[in-house]
Amino acid sequence: MEQERTPPASKRARMPSPSQSQAQAQAVDDAEDRLSALDDGALHAILARLPLRDAAATAVLSRRWPRVFATLPRLRLHPATFNRRGYDGDEDDCEDAHRWMDALGRVLDGRAAPVAAFEVRAKFMGLYDGWFHDAFRRLCGSGGLLELGVVNTKYDECYPLPSPVYCCATLTSLDLYNWRIRVPGRLAAAGLRAVRSLRLRDVVATDADLRRLISRCGALEHLEIHDVHRARNVVVRAPCLEKLEVFSFRPLRVSVKKAPRLGTVRLDLSYCYPEDSWSINDTMDSEEDYSFSEIEAMCDYEKMAEREHKQTDEVRNMVTFLRGLCGVKKLQLYLPTEYSEVLSKVRVSMLKRLPKKNYLLGLETLALTLDHNDKVLATFVSCLLNSSPNLKNLIIKEVWGMGSSVPLPAEFWEEQVDADCTLNHLSSVTFYIESLFKGNPCGSLCRFLVMNARVLRRLCIEYYRSKVRPEDAAKVEEVWKELHCWPRASPDAVLELCPLDRCPSY
Repeated sequence: MEQERTPPASKRARMPSPSQSQAQAQAVDDAEDRLSALDDGALHAILARLPLRDAAATAVLSRRWPRVFATLPRLRLHPATFNRRGYDGDEDDCEDAHRWMDALGRVLDGRAAPVAAFEVRAKFMGLYDGWFHDAFRRLCGSGGLLELGVVNTKYDECYPLPSPVYCCATLTSLDLYNWRIRVPGRLAAAGLRAVRSLRLRDVVATDADLRRLISRCGALEHLEIHDVHRARNVVVRAPCLEKLEVFSFRPLRVSVKKAPRLGTVRLDLSYCYPEDSWSINDTMDSEEDYSFSEIEAMCDYEKMAEREHKQTDEVRNMVTFLRGLCGVKKLQLYLPTEYSEVLSKVRVSMLKRLPKKNYLLGLETLALTLDHNDKVLATFVSCLLNSSPNLKNLIIKEVWGMGSSVPLPAEFWEEQVDADCTLNHLSSVTFYIESLFKGNPCGSLCRFLVMNARVLRRLCIEYYRSKVRPEDAAKVEEVWKELHCWPRASPDAVLELCPLDRCPSY
């Protein structure tokens, strides 16, 4: 066998000199020192932009990073957070729930500081309620948890919210999705007292539990209730409340009491598609056992919706809601065609104005999304105008396909609206319409306000640009001329036509 030959000197690997080795080592040390010199806030900002699994892996980068990860203020988790790298699935697919919980347990065990913000979205939290109860007990009892968002994505099941959440004394923000609210009879004295923002989406709660939860949040400033199931009467008592948003697909009576700071309110009532928006939780009055035939009847959501509307006094519900808004400065209402159809079947007609003691004295901006040419809803608009003596800004928006083709006659508004009330302060009016040529959008209420609003500064009619073809230029000019022929109660009023490329958001 031929002996191995020593390679020529020119091809031998050149060993670094001692001075070169020292320089390289010093360069590594310098790089590490520069990284370690960053403050914790900067490193937290870097890790916050990474998935949690990748953020944990950075612990090997330098001596500082293990502690930085252990003090990361915000933890965001979704089903795929702890999947194996390369696992074929999206972020809603958990490869192994047990490994997911083990990994989260190790993250919590390695914490060097309380978690300030915790967001979790998963579908198996109710299946392992004991484990998650202990996890939430650790988080909520750490003394530092400020923000908590818990989303149950098992949409066909609604589990009870882990009880430690109700006892957390440090929370300032609570966001719950698809949970059953059961407020314990005994709570820690400070439980939820610091919550300033409460967001409830698709939760199931009785009237009593919802009332207790809201009243427990003594520092509450922002409350959002989005599609609450089972509850029929929502009572809001919140002395610090500044903003209230309520979205409902079914009749709901909302009563606002003891909210002197309330400044902004939004109410959306969308009664369409009950087969998609209703659930078995809306039709059950208790959690007792039901027969198969009873359950089958409760799952006929269209019939249940029809029965519910017949049993509900929508006029009384709306008046009850408005009576609690005396000091509100901005009010937004979304009342689509389905709402007007339900309202038209009510035996008691809408009031022409609220009782004087319930006038909306603080209201300055009123934004309405509805068909103001529908006689039932027009009566309601008149009630709002007559009950808002200090109104300055009025916005009326028609969504796609909602507007009536024939406007109400001007006589209707002259009979309904008291010219000595709102019309003394109204300075800005904006109408959004789908088409400039649909019926006569520049008549009726528009014209009435121009002729009677004594301090009006600006009236703007906004419409879809895409609905106007190049050959319609003459029609636009006709509308413009008609608009400027109206007599004006305010000589300073400016009348405008504004084409839009997209639906505005008011």
